[in-house]
Amino acid sequence: MFFQLALRNMLKHFKRSVVVFVAVLVAVAVLTLVGGVVSGLTSSFLDSLLPATGHLQIQAQGTENAINPMDLKYLIPNANEVMARLKDPRIVHVEKILSFPALLVQPVETNTRAKNLGLQGQGVDPHTQFFTTVREGLTQGRFLPGGRGIVISETVARLLDVKLGGSVMVLTTDRSNAPWYQELKITGLFRSGSDLVDQGLFFVSHKTAEELLDADGMTREIRILIKNPDQSAEVRDVLKKELPPSQFEIRTWQEVLGSLLTILQLLNVVSAFLRVFFVIVAASVIANSILMSILERVREYGTLRAIGLKRRQLWAMVLTEGGLLGLFGSLAGLAVGWIGVAYLAQVGIDVGSATEYFGFSSRIYPALNLADGVFNLVAGLLIAVLSTAYAARTVARLSVVDSLNHP
Repeated sequence: MFFQLALRNMLKHFKRSVVVFVAVLVAVAVLTLVGGVVSGLTSSFLDSLLPATGHLQIQAQGTENAINPMDLKYLIPNANEVMARLKDPRIVHVEKILSFPALLVQPVETNTRAKNLGLQGQGVDPHTQFFTTVREGLTQGRFLPGGRGIVISETVARLLDVKLGGSVMVLTTDRSNAPWYQELKITGLFRSGSDLVDQGLFFVSHKTAEELLDADGMTREIRILIKNPDQSAEVRDVLKKELPPSQFEIRTWQEVLGSLLTILQLLNVVSAFLRVFFVIVAASVIANSILMSILERVREYGTLRAIGLKRRQLWAMVLTEGGLLGLFGSLAGLAVGWIGVAYLAQVGIDVGSATEYFGFSSRIYPALNLADGVFNLVAGLLIAVLSTAYAARTVARLSVVDSLNHP
C-alpha cells in the first residue's frame, strides 16, 4: 500500500519529485566521476611506472645515498653471475640495465658548429620488458634490431636535426675517466607521452653501453619482475641471503617510488575530503527540496490523519516516497556517471605537464571502480532516506488540527 501511495504522490507532485530526483542524480554522478578520475590517476601511475622501474631493483652498495649515483664506481661487476644467483619461484623476469650520462652530438661534415644535447643513456636488452611507453611509442623504425644502433625520441631528433637512418655521436667518459665516443646509426624514433622521458633518455643495447664505458660484464642495476608485486618485500628478504648487504642494495618498488606513493596517498585523502564535503552539500540541497515538498502537503497529510492514518503509517508513507526517489535518482546518477567515466576512459583527460615530471603520461584515463559505484549508490540512497526521515518526523509530530490549519 505504501509503495502505491508513494508512486501516486510522486506523480501528483511531479515537479517537486523531479527536483529531488535531479539533485540525487547530480550528486551520485559527480561522486562517480571524481572516483573514476582518482582511480584512473592511480592506475596510470602503476601502469606507467611499474613496468619501467620493476618490482625490485638491485644496485651496488652506496648508490642510493651517493652524491652522484651515476658515478661509474657504483657499477655491479660480474652481472651475469649475480643474476644467476637470483633464485625464487616468484621471480618471472630478471634484466640488467646500464644507465650513464652522455652527450649526443650531431655529426657534421662541414665547419659549422655541431648541435649537442646532454641526456642519460640506457643500456638495455633489445627485447627489454621495461620502458613500455618507449617500446609501444615507436613512431619510426625498430627498437635496437640485433642490438645495434640507437633509439632516440622525435623531440631529440628534431633538436639535433637528425633523422631515422642517420647517425648521432655518443660522447661519454669511461671508467678510467677518459673521454670516449662512438657514432651510432639511428634505428628508431619514439614518442612516449612524457616530456621527462622524451627529452631526457636515449637507448642503446647493453653491450654497446659496456663498450662505451669500458665496463665489460658490468651493469648499473638489475631489475626484477615478480608474479605478485605485493610480495616484493618478501622476495627481497630471500634475495638478501644470496646477495650480502655489504655489497648490494635491494629496494622494492614501494621504496623506489616512495615519494610518489606519498603524493598519491595525499591525493586520495584530499579526494575523500572533497567527496565528503560534496555529500554534505548535496545532502543539504536534497533535504531542503524534500522538506519543501513535504511541507507543501501538510494539509493533505492532516486529512489522511483525520480519516484514520496513524503517525507511524504517515512516517512510513513519506519515507517510502523519499526512498524511491533516492533509489531512482541514485541509479540514474550512477548510470550517467559511469557513462561519463567510460567516455573519458577512451579519450582521456589532459592534465598538462604536471604529471609528466613524475614519470607518467600527461593524459589521465579514468577507470570504473565497482566498489566506488556501490558506495555512491548507497550514499545517494542514504542521503535521500535520511533527509526524508527528518521531513517525515517533522510532519508526523504535528497534530491533526495543526496539520489541517497549516498555511
